[in-house]
Amino acid sequence: MKTRIWLTGFEPFGSHAENPSQALVELLLETNHVQELVTTPPYRLESEQVEVQFNGLILSVDEEGSRRSLQEIGDFDAVIHVGLNENAQKIRLEMCAINESDFRIPDNQGRMIQESFVDDSGLALLHTTIHRPSIVAAFQDNDLVEISEDCGRFVCNETYYRTLHHIQSNDLQRRSRPIPAIFVHIPPFDFIPLDRQLEILLELSARISQKPVVQVVGGVLVNDRDEILACKRATNQVMGGHWEFPGGKVEAGETTSMALERELFEELGIQAQVGPLIDKVVHDYPSMIVSIEFFQCSSDAKVYSQNAHDDFRWVDEESAANLNWLPADVDFVQGLIKRGFSSI
Repeated sequence: MKTRIWLTGFEPFGSHAENPSQALVELLLETNHVQELVTTPPYRLESEQVEVQFNGLILSVDEEGSRRSLQEIGDFDAVIHVGLNENAQKIRLEMCAINESDFRIPDNQGRMIQESFVDDSGLALLHTTIHRPSIVAAFQDNDLVEISEDCGRFVCNETYYRTLHHIQSNDLQRRSRPIPAIFVHIPPFDFIPLDRQLEILLELSARISQKPVVQVVGGVLVNDRDEILACKRATNQVMGGHWEFPGGKVEAGETTSMALERELFEELGIQAQVGPLIDKVVHDYPSMIVSIEFFQCSSDAKVYSQNAHDDFRWVDEESAANLNWLPADVDFVQGLIKRGFSSI
């Protein structure tokens, strides 16, 4: 897999004769790196080997610098801005940008902005466009990395906000989703040496433009009338109102059978026996790739609980054909209907 990253650092500012973000980024600009990755459950990777190509520049610490990337980022697979946080002791992955500038020191053009909007028409807060859960999972056990919800109110935050706002307002997409963009605050090299920071930045760069692959299991329960159990997703869930099979994600350390037994108990309150695999489906959603394994299941339970869904019902082939199924389930359901539920 290949990915092209727009990468920026900043020039020195304030009392700093040097800026570590400049030194770090300049090592990578106009270079290619092949990065080996390790899967971090519950998410899998599209590719465990990624060739990363870096382009970008060193930004001035002023308004011009905060806008400099906007005409470039649409040509890349992902965006990473890197800046110095002199008070940090870990690398901080910034999860949001605030629509506020409130400088404690002047920028390099002498601006001393106090309690002003970055963009008068923008939202109060914009979230990173990366797939947050998979990136958090990848770095949660790394003692040198922390997740941050506060990018400050200086030019770093101003740059991040302008980038996210530009992606949103211009609907800049890669692979049917907003271009992934994140700001990374780094500490001085006294706390984390340059070579260790470089390793972490390379890993982030290789992960950021991948779609996480989520392993999911679904249970196909059939009653003595040859009807299957269909469950309606709660309205407060993603894609609420769609119909699906009971089941869910395979968690770390679980086999597919263990995961499905757990999910059926949590969702329906039943003890189920997991039978043979019926089919495996891979579906590409905008934010992730879902790999679903559907298993034949059975249970002696007479009462089913409605713990996780707005509704559930037993349906025959005709009724199943009229339900609004999740996109990932549609082809599988159509195949079952064609064969007939009595064949399960």
